[in-house]
Amino acid sequence: MLQAKVTGVDPEPGRGPRPDVVLAVENLTKTYAGASAPAVQDVSFEVRTGEIVALLGPSGCGKSTTMRIIAGLEDPDSGTVGLKGREITDLPAHRRNVGLVFQDLAIFPHLTVAQNVAFGLRMKRLGGAEISRRVDDMLRIVELPPETFRERMPGTMSGGQRQRVALARTLVVEPDVVLFDEPMTALDRRLRDRLVIELRNIHKRLGIPAVYVTHDQESAAALADRIAVMRAGEIIQTGTSLEIYSAPRDLFVADFFGDINCLPARVVRDAGGAMSAVIGDRTIPGIVTGISEGDALLCIRPGQLSLSSRPSERALFPVELRSWHFDAGVFTYYVSGQGGLTGMTKDIVVTSTKPAPDVGSGELWLEADVRDLQIFPS
Repeated sequence: MLQAKVTGVDPEPGRGPRPDVVLAVENLTKTYAGASAPAVQDVSFEVRTGEIVALLGPSGCGKSTTMRIIAGLEDPDSGTVGLKGREITDLPAHRRNVGLVFQDLAIFPHLTVAQNVAFGLRMKRLGGAEISRRVDDMLRIVELPPETFRERMPGTMSGGQRQRVALARTLVVEPDVVLFDEPMTALDRRLRDRLVIELRNIHKRLGIPAVYVTHDQESAAALADRIAVMRAGEIIQTGTSLEIYSAPRDLFVADFFGDINCLPARVVRDAGGAMSAVIGDRTIPGIVTGISEGDALLCIRPGQLSLSSRPSERALFPVELRSWHFDAGVFTYYVSGQGGLTGMTKDIVVTSTKPAPDVGSGELWLEADVRDLQIFPS
């Protein structure tokens, strides 16, 4: 029997302690003076060897506060931070061996590229020859050949090149973990997308674990091995991008992590006790238990929908085409529901890399595999 997905099950239940954990954050709570609610509340997660974990959420969700506590720039009210098996909660920032890449990059404009990258090594009082060798090696890793860029000044470089300088300066001191605080916000989308992939490749080559703080779901999905979605100071769900996209824990996660259509529905129980969803004139049987009877939202991603000129076993209900456009290889269709469907406040969005057949020929049907449907209380 076909069944819709029901929320409430974390796709990554607790697995217990792991020997490859580099960073262990446990039950962090922080409330700022005068605030009515905690900025961070009972936040726990792990970062394993070579792993990149993204803290993803809207502004004010607590992700930057969490990062600052890990870095030693803020003190938690409670909870602990462990690094390579050693608790560092009370250590000052300069004794944690944690690398930081800030949103504004914090590159010294009066120093050359080589001097910027060497700054942390000089603080460690390494010899001149060792510093020069490590700087040149790191510039090659971030694809800034030293013979070209060593003596360049930051003001003569592009935003992407300055991003690489900041990354090289952080990585050259060999930190145990690197923290990124939305370092690509100021870049245009195309450059940001390219640098995200390059950043992932660099980190995988060096094997340094990282925490990447961002509100950009696309960057998080492309870069991170696992994502922790935050809201109002708490981690709502942790998992891979595919797990969070295909099995969001609640409506907030579903809506925040990717585009989604939510259709007004009702959950009903038949005489035999089985649960079904009613959408307009269509009843979809066999929904698993886990949600009470009553009003609900039946949600599905635009790419999981299709349009047809003839009803089939996949048909949900008839629709009317409102408009469509083609951009960057993707067809996007906007349709309005018929078939007794009421309560829709916006068009249903359907996306596909192929044109929908016969979209101008009259009646259209909205189709989906009901196993892709996700149901939430309204």
